[in-house]
Amino acid sequence: MTGVPDANELDNLLALAIDFALRAGEVHRLRATGDVASKSTATDPVTQVDREAEALIAEAIEEARPNDAILGEESTLVEGTSGFQWVIDPLDGTVNYLYNFPSYGVSIGIETDGEPVVGVVLDTAINHLFAARRDDKATKNGAEIRVTSCSELSLALLGTGFAYDPAVRERQATITGALLPKVRDIRRSGSCAVDLCSVAAGRLDAFYETGVNWWDVAAGIQIVRSAGGIATYEPELKRVFASGPKLWEQLINAVNQAETESGPQSPPPSANI
Repeated sequence: MTGVPDANELDNLLALAIDFALRAGEVHRLRATGDVASKSTATDPVTQVDREAEALIAEAIEEARPNDAILGEESTLVEGTSGFQWVIDPLDGTVNYLYNFPSYGVSIGIETDGEPVVGVVLDTAINHLFAARRDDKATKNGAEIRVTSCSELSLALLGTGFAYDPAVRERQATITGALLPKVRDIRRSGSCAVDLCSVAAGRLDAFYETGVNWWDVAAGIQIVRSAGGIATYEPELKRVFASGPKLWEQLINAVNQAETESGPQSPPPSANI
């Protein structure tokens, strides 16, 4: 597929993504974690909730849209012929979920030609449903949301996240330390998908993180863009940026300077512990 799908198709896709996210949220609320296993490191958990929520979403997509591709964090990979790919994180913020710390959710993005066109994030901890599609507004529980108008980095509330690997976290702490004097303050929730929605809703002025995967950010990027912000993902660095347009260049320059001053980085790992 080339070009942008029409408004009716985008509306239909958004409605499906909202429905599937709400269904997956019910899996979260059951809290049937089962045996907790590890993935990349001992601190990188996966639960039965992750697997069951992803399976539910994937099965619903295959029933409603059998020609669409699917990419899921928990190994779901379905080839498609329609030009659309669903990008699923069934439980972003698994450690938060295990501790019942209120920042975790399900993230469903839909992309075509490598760009997001639909994004839905259900923050199940506090029942906030963020939704957006290309060329339309972003909403939280049905009400329109917008990024902040902050124009000075020194006044910006910045969000970020850290990786699982201790050595990588140590370097990220150095970068964060370099950024801290340049901003109002820094917040870290433990869910990249929720943090991107916080930028869209004006709860953060900006956000950046290195070491995140496409399923962590695909939905949130579209939500930020539909809320009037700028959001990009650099797959080679696994790095995401998001902010209002008035902060964008300041954010990029400050992070790049801090990363350069911290020295060479290792290959980016996964994040969001």
